[in-house]
This record gives sequence, structure tokens and C-alpha cells, in this order.
Amino acid sequence: MMSRKLIFILAGIFFALYTRAQLPNDQSLRLRVGVYNVGHFNQGSLGGFQGLPTQARAEIMNWRRWIGKQSLDIFAFNEWNKHFDKDSVFIADQALLEPFYKNRYFGRQNRWIYNGIATNYKLTNIREKRWPGDYYAIIGDLKIGKKVITVMSSHLPWQKGQHLPGLDSLLAEMKKYEYLICMGDMNASDAEQLRFEKDGFNIANGGYMGWFTTAAGNARAAGVTGGLNMNIDNIVTTKNIKILNVSAPFTGLNDLDHLPVLADLIVTW
Repeated sequence: MMSRKLIFILAGIFFALYTRAQLPNDQSLRLRVGVYNVGHFNQGSLGGFQGLPTQARAEIMNWRRWIGKQSLDIFAFNEWNKHFDKDSVFIADQALLEPFYKNRYFGRQNRWIYNGIATNYKLTNIREKRWPGDYYAIIGDLKIGKKVITVMSSHLPWQKGQHLPGLDSLLAEMKKYEYLICMGDMNASDAEQLRFEKDGFNIANGGYMGWFTTAAGNARAAGVTGGLNMNIDNIVTTKNIKILNVSAPFTGLNDLDHLPVLADLIVTW
């Protein structure tokens, strides 16, 4: 006869598997997410941090402290750079992401456009969706029980003749998914950001908590702390994912171009 100890072990395994399979139907899932156009680590200077190698070491520590402090479950980024510094001494993935995230997914490295996602969750079916020019989204699937949450890190073109077709293509792609978290630099006016809401999505920037200036360099150059059409980065979700606790904080990491958008998400099955 099967021993009592073995019966208890098998029962425990069955219960754990059953609970995991039922999670989407029984309870919500909370995720802390953020998106940051890092501007090649010197906020808009192609090639990486522009200081000396000794300065780069100190700046890497600043970035590590910032990334670690945010404690993001999913960190999407735009305008990444393979090397952290202009002298190509430090590989950015190893220096900044590997200490905190087991899984890092990168799209194609174009001259200015380089998107990625870092997370300790496992994403599957990694793919790209191209927009006009060198712009694109990197997309992965996060499986929770029997459900799939699609995660996107996207960058839309700002150029006239490319921006609106890119926005239209992004919206068409987003409508394919039951559960979606789309994060990125939309290069969008306030009215264009509201198109996401009009098409049935929740938005962090311009949503229930209002506007958050992320084009920090433009705002400072204009002598203002915020303003019309300076809210160009966003986190957009399907209606079954609630957005709370939105912020676009100054980071102390130059803050000469973009600010990140951070939010808590509640996935309601």
C-alpha cells in the first residue's frame, strides 16, 4: 500500500498545480512596470555615456542604484545601447540589467532605435513588429496559468509622414490581444495619446491621474515644468488591466531628454 507520507506529497503537488492553473480565475495579479527612453545613457547622445572611463564607472553605479530601487517586475526601455560608454568598455546589459533581471530580451540594434524588455518572468514567442523607418516593437508573451499577457516595448517615429502610419499600425496590432501591456516612447501629442483611450485602452499618461511630462529636456528648454504635447511616453493596457500609482520622476541620471513612466498594474481576469 502507498505510504501516508507519499500520499501527502502527491496531494500537495496536485493542489499546487491545481491552484496555479486556477490563478487567473480566482485572483488578480499585481505588477510593477516601467518604461524609459534611456537616450543611449547620455540622454540623446549617440554612442553611450560621453565621459571618461573612470566617470563611466561611477555613472554605472548611479544607474544600478536607480534600477534596483524601482523594483520593477517588467522594465521596458528604448534607445538602449550595446555599450554603456562611448569608449565601448562596458557592456550595458551586463553592467546594468544582469544584476537584477534573469531574463533580458532585445530587439534589433538600429543606429538610433534599440528596444528591449527586462524581467524575472519568462517571456515566450519573442518577436518584432516593424513600424515605418527603423522603428519597431519587441513583443513577448507572459503565460499566467491558462492566460497570456502580451508585453510590448515600442518606439514610434516622430518624423512627418511616418508618425501617423506608425501609430495606426501600433493600434491595429494592439487590438489583437486579450491582455496587453504596451510601453514605449510614442512620440505622440496629447490628442494622439488619447486615441489609445478612445480605442478602448487604459493609459497611464493622460489617463485618470492626468498628464506626466516626460520630454524633460524640451520642457526645461522652454522654461516650464510641463506643458502641452510634452507627455510623449506611455504605458497602455487593455481594459482588463488597471493602472495605478503613475509617476514620471526625475532620476538624477542626466534627465536631459526623457523621464521614465512608472506604474502599478492590476490584471483582472
